Amino acid sequence: MTQNQIERHQLGQLIGANKRDHYYELHYSTGDIARLYILADGIFRYFLDPAKKFDENHSSFVDLSQFNNDYFEKSQPKATSDSLIIKSGNYQLIFQQKPAVMSIFDETLHRNRLVQLSPLELGNDQTTEILKQHKNEFYFGGGMQNGYFSHKGEIISIKRDKITGKGGVLTQVPFFWANSGFGELRNTESAGNYDFGKSNPDATILKHDTNMFDTFYLLGNSPKNILAKYYMLTGKPLMPPKYALGLGHVGNFLTTLWQPGKAKERNAVMFEDGNYYTRTNKPEDASGKGSLNGEEEYQFSARAMVDRYQKQHFKLSWIVPNYDVQEINEEAMASFSEYAAIHDVSAGLWSQNNTPKASPDTTFIQTDTTDPKVLKNDALILRNNLKRKRPLIFSNTGIAGSQNRTMLAFGDIGGNWENIPTQVAGFLGASLSGQPLVGSAVDGGNAQIAIRDFEWKAFTPILFNLDDQGKFSKTPFAYNSKMTQINRAYLKLREQLQTYLYTLIYRAQVGEPILRPLFLEFPHEQVNYTPQVGHEFMLGPNLLISPIVNGREDGNGNSRKDNLYLPNHRTMWVDLFDGKKYLGGRVYNKQSYPSWHLPVFVRGGAIFDLGERNYVLYPQGKSKMVTYDDNGYNDYSRNHVATQITSDLEASKLTITIDPTQGDFNTFQTENTTNLNIMCDGYPDGLTVKINDKEIPMQEYGTVDTFAHAKEGFFFNTNYSWMPEFDQYQEKKQTALQIKLAKRDITDSKIEITIRNFRYGNETLVHAITDSLLRSPKQPMVDPDKISSHSLTVVWPQLTDQVQIEVNGILHDGIDGNSFTFHELVPNTRYTLRLRYVAGNKVSEWSDPFGAITKPDPMNYAINDIHVTSSLASPKDHPIDYLTDLKLASEWETIDGVSEDKPLELTFTFNHLEHLSRMVWVPRKIDHQGDPVEVNVELSNDGVNFKPYGDHLTWKSDSKNKVVGLRNVDAKAIRLKVYKSSGPFVAAKEVIFFRDKK
Repeated sequence: MTQNQIERHQLGQLIGANKRDHYYELHYSTGDIARLYILADGIFRYFLDPAKKFDENHSSFVDLSQFNNDYFEKSQPKATSDSLIIKSGNYQLIFQQKPAVMSIFDETLHRNRLVQLSPLELGNDQTTEILKQHKNEFYFGGGMQNGYFSHKGEIISIKRDKITGKGGVLTQVPFFWANSGFGELRNTESAGNYDFGKSNPDATILKHDTNMFDTFYLLGNSPKNILAKYYMLTGKPLMPPKYALGLGHVGNFLTTLWQPGKAKERNAVMFEDGNYYTRTNKPEDASGKGSLNGEEEYQFSARAMVDRYQKQHFKLSWIVPNYDVQEINEEAMASFSEYAAIHDVSAGLWSQNNTPKASPDTTFIQTDTTDPKVLKNDALILRNNLKRKRPLIFSNTGIAGSQNRTMLAFGDIGGNWENIPTQVAGFLGASLSGQPLVGSAVDGGNAQIAIRDFEWKAFTPILFNLDDQGKFSKTPFAYNSKMTQINRAYLKLREQLQTYLYTLIYRAQVGEPILRPLFLEFPHEQVNYTPQVGHEFMLGPNLLISPIVNGREDGNGNSRKDNLYLPNHRTMWVDLFDGKKYLGGRVYNKQSYPSWHLPVFVRGGAIFDLGERNYVLYPQGKSKMVTYDDNGYNDYSRNHVATQITSDLEASKLTITIDPTQGDFNTFQTENTTNLNIMCDGYPDGLTVKINDKEIPMQEYGTVDTFAHAKEGFFFNTNYSWMPEFDQYQEKKQTALQIKLAKRDITDSKIEITIRNFRYGNETLVHAITDSLLRSPKQPMVDPDKISSHSLTVVWPQLTDQVQIEVNGILHDGIDGNSFTFHELVPNTRYTLRLRYVAGNKVSEWSDPFGAITKPDPMNYAINDIHVTSSLASPKDHPIDYLTDLKLASEWETIDGVSEDKPLELTFTFNHLEHLSRMVWVPRKIDHQGDPVEVNVELSNDGVNFKPYGDHLTWKSDSKNKVVGLRNVDAKAIRLKVYKSSGPFVAAKEVIFFRDKK
């Protein structure tokens, strides 16, 4: 054997096993010893330590103290001719002797949950596990993988890189799970990568850069069950104080400088003195400086910002005034905290990577660290400050277990359309990785992006602005009065939904994500597991949000929305704002949304508590909601109340039941009124209300005013709205039956309401009728000249105004004219289509199937794993590695500038001789200070000797990619010399080399 073979080997034959006091000991022919721990029902730990020290508590994020020996003692080992079988509950852990692979068999389902394809691969610097992958098995987890939540066919990195854009990894969480009912938590802080079928579609390959293999196998019948077991190991999510759900502001009021500006400057801000100012980094240009309490000039202070939110009628809940500045005057901070508290605003401190010097009235901390010791100290300081109130820590990164200590809240500067779908998918990925409390600062490179970003983030767990980090102000009132008004309306709506959101945070404690991909609510539709719907999410079970993700507009200047998927053909979806009803199970296209209108849909059967027992119901079938409440800051586990509401619509009879409220907390009022607002399509005749089985008389009121003054009764309202801030944007209101019940002891009152002749959505749930008089389309086709890697165009002879197109089994609606382009498709994928004509509620027969294959992704030909060196050093946050990582979200830059006699030399070395087609320089978009404008290219066949390729090139300093043709060029290395740049350094998003497609 060579030394390398000794260092790296497969686990040898299983040759023996012993049952010890709290684990099984497994012996292998290669001399390796492993331990198997049975911690709970469906939680198993396999621990192989080459040093044979077996420190059971070596991890910083796993808490084993809560587990006892019961499940281990009840386990039953059995040896067969070729295996060791350990039975634990309904599971059989089968350790095959040769080859030494493990599988877990579920006796209840009569199938394997998990199967190793080959023995573990062990080395001094890496361990590898390879699992069998099934066709319909999808994979989730791995932390916050920006831009991705579903990983089948992909490779993900288990390593934080602090890149907030697409492809970046903000949290390092060595935990994944599959929809087939198993998950793994690798008990290591080392980096790794998980290949979920990209290299081999039949295998999942899991690698970590450590010689120790220590993993927990989690078995569960649902995602909720698996996440709950993950929390058993790493801790339940933080339960935040209620103010954390309100609007936050993060800024730097200590070192930010202001200079006089002009109104026409896009980044200029008008202050209270009536003058315009812009931020500057040059003290000699500054005329004003930030401060906490107006120590410099009041209008630039943190106090002035608190005042500003009040003047603009935005309820500010929390503020961080020292973002990115560690040193702070404790006395000044204490004074500011006191001022903020008077205005019902909680003030917190920013800290980089150590525990800050917090004043006694500091209520929360925002940090850059994930160090458990630092976070523990932070929490202790806050607990001492707050006495029995809940501590709160925001962090912009995380590891496994962070959910127990922090809320994940990060910011970015720049703002572009791609950030929105990237963050939606990333939030979903974080939620499926055990971090339900996630949010990102409202961003916006322009007014349209800013308003659309604020709108969808109003439906996420954390809503805040990050200011003073770029040129532009990021407050919700930074643009015109129209935008300010819209943002104010969405903040009010968020406040109305606080009880709903708070209830979801309670449910997160038992493994139910707050932000949910569609498959969690609709698991039987395969499309919901795929990236095709990764730009949408459910907020809990009842709201579907489909953010505006691009700047496309219709002829009226409204946002055009395509590819809007509403799941389940048996579900009715109701537009939250205008009440329009949609049938699920299809994709809607060519939808038009003015700037105030975010695509938000209420699921049929939804029940909302707007606070103080003010309920809104959207009846469909049978549904149930349990709402939770507490005083917002004390221990919640034993000090909360829960109320269950059920709705049952059968034929035309609606029955609503509100059970007595359970539980208590110190400010809970047992005497309370009850209001119900029941959405309906017409006047229902026959209302019966029973309280504790006793019918009570109900008077009908004929006007809004008389009903408003009534203590008890009902009113049929044809002009109903529960979001008054949005009434100004639309004339047509909705119809609802409103019921008002007088004060009663809600802990001792069971309310039963029966309504007969009830109609809601009956016409929506009727499916289309096939009309034999409408002839079937004969000539639909995909235009062969309009096929790209991500789109294709369908054309057809126009017979009716509308058509429907089925794409790979999914119905697309809202299509008119005689052509339509499908975007956001998967490269190199076959799409099978059918088309039918639509006339009213009648449709033709389907056409014969037709279709096309999208072109391969150009990035398939991009060369990866390029070694790059630079003659100039780079700052820590923008390293040279970012230049060739194939992530357009990362940015590289130099510390120093260049000159004609001292150019920058970038040398790109390939692993072997490459046959090239082109080189693409991708400039950074945030500004154009570091764009190369004079460059030269050199080639090398051996990586040592270089010769010039062509003449000097002159590039413009703009946002366009710079392409250098390299057709028929063979090279082992390429050197790029930059003689002149547009600023005091050189910067880029990426340099991509493409090999020839041949």
